[in-house]
Amino acid sequence: MSDPFLTAMGIIGDRDLTEELLAEIMAMLAMIFKDMNLEPTRRRLEAMVGISMSPGEGLTSGENEPWVEDAKAAIRWNYWDSYVKQLQSQGFTSTVLRTIDEDTDNILTECGNPAIEGGWRIQGLVMGDVQSGKTANYCGLISKAADAGYKVIVLLTGMIEELRSQSQERMDEGFIGQDSSEVIEGIRGKAIGAGRFRDNIPNVLTSVDSDFLTANQKALKGIPLQNLGEPLLLVLKKNTTPLSRLIKFLKAQMRHGNTHLDVPLFLVDDEADNASVNAKKDEDPAKINSLVREILGQFRRASYIGYTATPFANVFINPDPERKDLFPSNFIYSLKAPSSYIGAASIFFEDGPFYSQLVDIDDAAKTFPDKHTKELEVDELPKSLEDAIGAFLLSCAIRDLREEPLRHRSMLINVTRFTQVQSKLADTVKGQLFIRVNEIKQYLADDDLWSRHPPLVQLHSLFLEQYAGCGVDWDDIRRKLYDSVASIKVLTINQKTEAEDKLNYRQYKNSEKGRRVIAIGGLTLSRGLTLEGLCVSYFYRNSKAYDTLLQMGRWFGYRTGYEDLCRIWMTPEAQYWFAHIAGVVAELRSDIRHMHLNRLPPSRFGIRVKSHPDTLLVTAQNKMRHSEEVELEASFSGRGIETPFLPKSSITNRENVAVTDGFLKELGRAENVGTRFIWRKVDAVKVASYLRSLTIFPLNQAFIPDSETMELPLVSFILDNDVDALQKWDVCVVQGDGEIADGIVFEGPDGAPSQVAKRQRQFERTRPGASGYLKTNKQRVGEISDEKVDLSDEVAKRVEEEWRNADLEERAGKRAPGQAYRDVRERPLLTIHPIQPSDPKSDNKNAKRIMPISEIGPDLLIAISLSFPRFDETKRTSVRYRLNKVFLRNIGLLDEEEDADEDLD
Repeated sequence: MSDPFLTAMGIIGDRDLTEELLAEIMAMLAMIFKDMNLEPTRRRLEAMVGISMSPGEGLTSGENEPWVEDAKAAIRWNYWDSYVKQLQSQGFTSTVLRTIDEDTDNILTECGNPAIEGGWRIQGLVMGDVQSGKTANYCGLISKAADAGYKVIVLLTGMIEELRSQSQERMDEGFIGQDSSEVIEGIRGKAIGAGRFRDNIPNVLTSVDSDFLTANQKALKGIPLQNLGEPLLLVLKKNTTPLSRLIKFLKAQMRHGNTHLDVPLFLVDDEADNASVNAKKDEDPAKINSLVREILGQFRRASYIGYTATPFANVFINPDPERKDLFPSNFIYSLKAPSSYIGAASIFFEDGPFYSQLVDIDDAAKTFPDKHTKELEVDELPKSLEDAIGAFLLSCAIRDLREEPLRHRSMLINVTRFTQVQSKLADTVKGQLFIRVNEIKQYLADDDLWSRHPPLVQLHSLFLEQYAGCGVDWDDIRRKLYDSVASIKVLTINQKTEAEDKLNYRQYKNSEKGRRVIAIGGLTLSRGLTLEGLCVSYFYRNSKAYDTLLQMGRWFGYRTGYEDLCRIWMTPEAQYWFAHIAGVVAELRSDIRHMHLNRLPPSRFGIRVKSHPDTLLVTAQNKMRHSEEVELEASFSGRGIETPFLPKSSITNRENVAVTDGFLKELGRAENVGTRFIWRKVDAVKVASYLRSLTIFPLNQAFIPDSETMELPLVSFILDNDVDALQKWDVCVVQGDGEIADGIVFEGPDGAPSQVAKRQRQFERTRPGASGYLKTNKQRVGEISDEKVDLSDEVAKRVEEEWRNADLEERAGKRAPGQAYRDVRERPLLTIHPIQPSDPKSDNKNAKRIMPISEIGPDLLIAISLSFPRFDETKRTSVRYRLNKVFLRNIGLLDEEEDADEDLD
């Protein structure tokens, strides 16, 4: 029988799905499928109503002539048109398809025109969100490149076979249109995916089962590359052996003393920041980087397009064209995700729609110590992991009862980089799962017996805690649960995984239950690998490198129909880092938008990212792989800085209070602005002297001292710069609803002594081993309203309207960030926050993460915020840091595991 969803998609066609059209379609389906339950189809279609997506924005060097529009009418878009039909059959809306069409046109325009003879090389970068559909985009781009005349297409995936195989499978469906193994064997097999909508089949020398093997060349039947009628695709992992084989194959294709192949190459480098970037000295490049360059060098005409969600390493590449490295010198293009995408901001920002799905881990340190070795034994699981596994079991039953069309169910556990520890953990999880599933099998469905068994009572409590509002009754779950979880397998996914233990979703595509797994691993579980139907994640890692962390987050993506069931167990500290990274990436996208409007080239974006103070940490780690000390530059133009890490010592805090009291007395009479006090046009030398006298904990990254002089580079910059706008500062003291800040007295507006009430803040518990500092809850000190101080209501309103109008689709109903107000400030602002610790609120679900006052010590702490207006950035306005690896590690900003390979014994 036909699939009602596919029938519905055929009826929708090119129209946008609306509530009215949905009602019309459901009436038609009811007539066609009279005896079928159409409720799952209705839910699936309802999730598509109102999905929006906008084209991306890019930076271009302007060196490449735009050519796609002129050539569009003359090109037969066989591969692209069939790919569009394939996406339509998968439920892609017309809005999303139109955007993919426009994005791929824009990117292809920046690539070389394959019809142009002579020699040329184009290098670009496409930036998208983690798990946001970059594969769908580059599959469409490859389809268009093939139609436009590119003859050799190479797709580089990650460094493991599991990921390469998964990428090949997607290319089989989206581009080849047949099982690649059959194509290599010369078999005209069953058409799949896009192949159902066209007759021609490209050549292919890799398959789901194998990377590029010398024997695969037989598929070309000895036909030279330049004589192939259809394009050739190779999907390779970034390992030395297959890349070297490809180079040998290409050299063998050269005839009559030629040194370059005269067919156009289209090379797509997925996860381009991983392995492809040279992490060694330029004169002795890393092997993978060197091989990718050599592949490009075999062709007279070549386009290189990197895809990544974390472009930090790519824009750190030396842009000097003489080096022939992989810097995206021609273009950088930033994709936008559809409105249905669940990204970092929607999970980790407090106002995000999925923020409530975060669950704290506060009991795993004993089981998984930060600095454990491969000998670590895992004989028992922390309760938080037991709860996470229980939630996964429950979610499987709920999704089955909802008759969700996707049958695959996955859980992720990422707690260690060692394969040996992963295996031990897997054994323990298998043991506990076996006991739990047997308990469920024997007793849970029985109305009388289940409530007499504590583990099942605990499972019921977990249901009430996590899924009480899911719309499914507990008694229905009881009766369904064993059927839903009996097939779950525990797998370790790493470089040592045996073939029978791989994820292999494809093999279970048509099975009744699909593939149901608890996947345990490290780096192999990130970097492009998709866990189908991922619902529950347990993440306990202490990495702080932006790219490493963001790529470990496999929970981003599309969870249509079960987005309300997803849960992420994670430490509060890791939650902060993810939120911080989300903010950094959002700011980089904002920079691209700003530079796009001003038609700036990719080289300017590279400079901007390198000088971003919030990328200081990832820059240092990137450059410290082969050195003990590095020199970095950061720009604070338009930046806001806070000090959420405060010294724990009562003596130090009393000294900071005394320093603040003396500084404010020196400023003279204050003015009132609402509840705040302000001093205008204070000399920068006074501000620098005050900051230098404070004890500021170095975990506040902007205040990391120089490893040679131990001076604070930021303070030195404030004292000695030639930017006119930074010579005078405004100083503001905020107050809250706490007690009076004893020890701070200054001259008020009327000339009489004045004091302020402290601003109350909660403090989070820190990880075991952390000492010497206190950390404000959510690492937040100030408030957005602090940035508005001394701005008129009229100016503030104009700023908010301009910010919102710059991206109405994404910013409607949201508050303007502090950045928007900084952009209109005439002078930099120093804000002083007298902080009073407060107890956790009893009704706060995260109360356990908050330290009680009795454990804190000081009752008055001094935090500060710095707000810099925008100023012209030059070499002379950069803040220069010399960083020492040992010092960074000692203060907790560099982890041991950052220097080690993942997934290794």
